[in-house]
Amino acid sequence: MTYTILVAQPGLLGAATASRSLAAGNAVLAVAPHAGVTVSQAWTNRRLRGLLLGALADGESPAAAVARVPDWDEEPELRQVAALTPDGRGAHRTGASCTAWAGGLVAPGVVVVGNLLTGPEVLDAMLAAWTSGTGVPAQAPALEPELAEALTETFDAPVVSPVDPALALAHRLAAALRAGEAAGGDRRGRQSAALQVARTTSERIWPPQLAVDLRVDDGERPVDELERLLALPGASSPAA
Repeated sequence: MTYTILVAQPGLLGAATASRSLAAGNAVLAVAPHAGVTVSQAWTNRRLRGLLLGALADGESPAAAVARVPDWDEEPELRQVAALTPDGRGAHRTGASCTAWAGGLVAPGVVVVGNLLTGPEVLDAMLAAWTSGTGVPAQAPALEPELAEALTETFDAPVVSPVDPALALAHRLAAALRAGEAAGGDRRGRQSAALQVARTTSERIWPPQLAVDLRVDDGERPVDELERLLALPGASSPAA
């Protein structure tokens, strides 16, 4: 029903998802800047996202965390989950009853998972787009003045880079979604898409402070709309 990418870069965590379901971004993604990023999809159990993040925050590896799904859920065969830590370790689990085609791929710093897809080529295309760096605009998005000031205070030094790394990462995530869609995507069609990016921190804050948090809950071309939103002023927020 859904295809999703999770990524970790130095200082950043991100995730993006698309689906032929209403408001997938409300149910699928969860980012905790101090712990990692998780996803729960297929016959979605939203609660699993928080349980996975709690396990990561307690020091469990992503592989150990996703292996606990049968302990937390009475119908683990219906669930597809994934987890990624800020240092780039990732893992996924696809229940035996998730609707075909379903599966996932893991590479350093990235996990892609999907179910009810046209085939494995969807995830292959997403991973290839991410690995190649597809999606960064020809003119990289500039830091807004408020963000530059906030980052300067955070690092106690002037921020001289004209590039907003969180927004650049968001563009790459959107490009990975587009690649998955072009390869076939959700075999039922399109409806919603979402992406989130956070700057990592050792502090536990609730709700999490996200640098980019955009959703298209219901649309004919949700990935197109997500990219339109990314191009608007204010698409990224200053660090807290």
